[in-house]
Amino acid sequence: MERPTSKPIGHHYLELDTPTMVINTDLLKSNIKNAQSSLNGTSCKLIPNVGTHGTAEIARYQTNSDHDLPVFVDTFQQAQSFVNHGFKNIIIESPPVGVGKVESLHRLVNTAHITVSLSSLAHLNFLKHLSMENLSVLLRIPNKSDSVGIGTHQELIELVKLLVEHFKIYWKGLITVSKGSDSLEESFKGILSAEGLLQSHSFTSNELLINTSNQPLSKAQSNLPPEITGLISGNYPFEVNGSVSTCSVVSTVMSTPEPGRAYIDCGQKAISIDRGVPFVVNYENAVIEKMSAEHGYLVFDAVEMNLKIGDKILLRPANYSDTFNLYDFVNLIKNDRLESVIETAARGAFK
Repeated sequence: MERPTSKPIGHHYLELDTPTMVINTDLLKSNIKNAQSSLNGTSCKLIPNVGTHGTAEIARYQTNSDHDLPVFVDTFQQAQSFVNHGFKNIIIESPPVGVGKVESLHRLVNTAHITVSLSSLAHLNFLKHLSMENLSVLLRIPNKSDSVGIGTHQELIELVKLLVEHFKIYWKGLITVSKGSDSLEESFKGILSAEGLLQSHSFTSNELLINTSNQPLSKAQSNLPPEITGLISGNYPFEVNGSVSTCSVVSTVMSTPEPGRAYIDCGQKAISIDRGVPFVVNYENAVIEKMSAEHGYLVFDAVEMNLKIGDKILLRPANYSDTFNLYDFVNLIKNDRLESVIETAARGAFK
């Protein structure tokens, strides 16, 4: 979505042109600080999935502007975007498959330390002729919620042997992706089982990483084994703080055709519904019934509420990553006033 007509810094956020995405800066910083402090006293570090929002500004909050700290992205294009903004330590989920990605990898390692995730011998062969100090490898372990990964324990042993004995590339360790909160325990078991097997063959991982990007961080932290060295998370900066939403899409009531029903100017082009319809933040008894491309259909109790044309509706996305990807720019607000407008520079970087 292109940026709507701009409003001056200091404008009240409810006076912005809609639909538009707003982020409460104070809540954002508080969520980031709380998430980081929740792992204090453990050997596990928090690695932000900055591909979730695609903005260098929020990534700087997540790393305290230390560009040498690791950040995680989904694709090589996202990695290039963050390298262009000064980040020096990037983990890429996508394997370097094909000439184009190998060429991208060559460019990236010239200015940053890059870690790639591999799940087969074919992936490793794409790195056959690379010998770079700025390149590391993680091997991906499958689990109940994510079938992508090295198929058998025997293949894992063979890949580690190849890496250690015949490649001049640093093998960093193991990674697994947990896509469902009900499978976290299985993810823990899977990666620890793989590590135990490697240790029985005299190989030891320096890193054991769990990617829980689309889950609440609190679920990932519960019963976290002490052997896990890193949690990758994407949603934690935007998790709800009390009754206030850190990240919302502001929309406007356009029509009230009958009691208990209103049409708003926010549809699927302004907020993702792939993982569910958004939650209405500022009206307790109102819900989104459905959405077309450009409009939302709001239902509410007409006895308790009396919405009228021009009223503002705040919507919390069911999925942050897909919604950020709809915007070229998002608005940071402080004390209900527009503080700055930031670019989603990695928007659409899917390769």
